[in-house]
Amino acid sequence: MTSASQDLHFASIAWIGISAVGLTVLLVLMMVYLRTSLNRRAQEERAFLSVWRPLLLSSLHSSISAVLPMMAAKERVYFLKLWNNLMRTSSGEAATNLISIAYSVGCDHFSRRLVRYGDRVECLLATLALGHMRDHPSWDLLVTQTLAVDNVTSINAFQALVQIDAEATAQQLMPLLLAREDWPIAHVAAILQSAQGAFLQPLLEATVEIKSVHLVRTLRLIEALHLAIPQAIVLRLLDQANDIDTIIAALRIANDAGLLKQVRAYLNHPDWRVRVQAAKGIGRIGEHADINRLIPLLADTEWWVRYRAARALIAMPFFSIAEIEQLRDNLSDRFARDMLGQVLAERNPA
Repeated sequence: MTSASQDLHFASIAWIGISAVGLTVLLVLMMVYLRTSLNRRAQEERAFLSVWRPLLLSSLHSSISAVLPMMAAKERVYFLKLWNNLMRTSSGEAATNLISIAYSVGCDHFSRRLVRYGDRVECLLATLALGHMRDHPSWDLLVTQTLAVDNVTSINAFQALVQIDAEATAQQLMPLLLAREDWPIAHVAAILQSAQGAFLQPLLEATVEIKSVHLVRTLRLIEALHLAIPQAIVLRLLDQANDIDTIIAALRIANDAGLLKQVRAYLNHPDWRVRVQAAKGIGRIGEHADINRLIPLLADTEWWVRYRAARALIAMPFFSIAEIEQLRDNLSDRFARDMLGQVLAERNPA
């Protein structure tokens, strides 16, 4: 290697070292800046809460007649966090007072702006607030938000709309509700719990079209809400001509003794998932004669069928624990004995 080449090589190493040191210093400075910024925001929030928390807490017991403090733009997110937390557990006069304060400080206006232009957290806080406020002027904006790709953003907008006008939401957004597979059934059911009356008829209407791609989701939602479904509808859904997923979903909501004949017919279905749901259904609506129909399932080749058959037997009020223990002791199939023993142990843990 020539002298010039060596000089160039050492210069390159030196520049790499200097660059590495420079990047390290830059990262340290960025970390210091971020920590300083976070500390400053935390101090600002504490100062805000020291003024507004006592004020909002006092409004839970009586309306506020005093002039409200001025609120800087950067404090609006702090207000939304505090106000939403209080609204979540408030009702009656307390909620009315909190909503009055929110309108007094222009929460409706700056919340709409945050929904449009804020970051994800600001948008969610603002959406929650508009729902709590029952803010009708925000209807179209929130409907647009239900179409967002982000399922958290969209489902929170749906919740706000239900709070604002459940009847209108049911009529306008039922197709979207059934189409949004990314909205978890349990979450949707929790939102609709206090608005079941508005959604019952649209959900029933959605069961009419057997070939609907959203039928199973409709039935799962009906199940999660524990809605009472006319027997005629469930009978139609239990028809053996229907697809397996529809039959399974229908068995899950078969809670009427008048459906017993149809449920029994599926205890020996070739698909083990159907046998599972049929066994569960017999546990809910079965008669004494169904004990002998469930016993063979204790020896089923599928573990879940054996388990649900055992659970169904124990769920029957007319089949005593002593009788179940006697049945277990007399079973010749080892898997059947083991399953009954397991379920008995779950019911009476040591």
